[in-house]
Amino acid sequence: MAARPVPAGWRVAWMATEWVKVPDDQLAALKKLRGKLGRLPTGLTAKNKATLRRFDDPRLLELLIGLPDRLWRVALGKLSTSKMAFVDVQTALAIDILLHAPMRVENLASLKFGEHLYWPRGRGRSALIVVRGDETKNDEPLEFELPVTLSERLHRYWHELAAGIIGKQPDLLFVSAKGLPRTLTSVSRAIQTTIRRHLGVHMTPHQFRHLAAKIHLDSHPGAYEVVRQLLGHKSLRTTTSFYAGPDTRRAGRAHADLIRRLRSPTIERLRRRSVIEH
Repeated sequence: MAARPVPAGWRVAWMATEWVKVPDDQLAALKKLRGKLGRLPTGLTAKNKATLRRFDDPRLLELLIGLPDRLWRVALGKLSTSKMAFVDVQTALAIDILLHAPMRVENLASLKFGEHLYWPRGRGRSALIVVRGDETKNDEPLEFELPVTLSERLHRYWHELAAGIIGKQPDLLFVSAKGLPRTLTSVSRAIQTTIRRHLGVHMTPHQFRHLAAKIHLDSHPGAYEVVRQLLGHKSLRTTTSFYAGPDTRRAGRAHADLIRRLRSPTIERLRRRSVIEH
């Protein structure tokens, strides 16, 4: 359907989640008011920074990365005797997906087999998660290739585990034991509760996006373009505004490592000279 013409003296402005038409005088007044507010804060919130600092501890990060495996094994052992085990199986899959494909929880909770989840090369190979641009917050499409282990678990869940519980293969990844769609709140709460119980950390599904950026930038300081693509940001400016701050420390760490490597041959030569002289 063709867009309606904008009346003379009006401008189109983005407000909340839709475009609205604003007269010039009102737009000028809004800009003046916005100017009085000062510069909007950039970067992560204090709460997000505090959560990410917890994962500077490599042991905690290792526990989180290994959590889906532990949840999966325990839940499988209880699937025939516990109703909660079916939720735990899904939570194990949810956390594993967020670790490998850090999408927004709205997209995670609405994943459908055959529409978002595919096995283009068949079982035993990597599955794909594909989300259309009109399904994401910023209209940017997403596509992730999942590791084989996670892909196989998703296939088994769809064809065997969920089918055995609800009597048929579900269309959605996250369903109740009766086959009804689980809500976004239910999926999100299960993830948070599970992480708090096993790791003692309050972590939201959205913070997996920040953690993914941290993990990559810690290993590759300055690699913002990769992070932009991973998180599906439309603009590199968005990525750097969130994650450039901690790079001072990352750059310092990389520089210290460079100095250490440059210094090592010098120290070795001095050590050998000392041995010869004595």
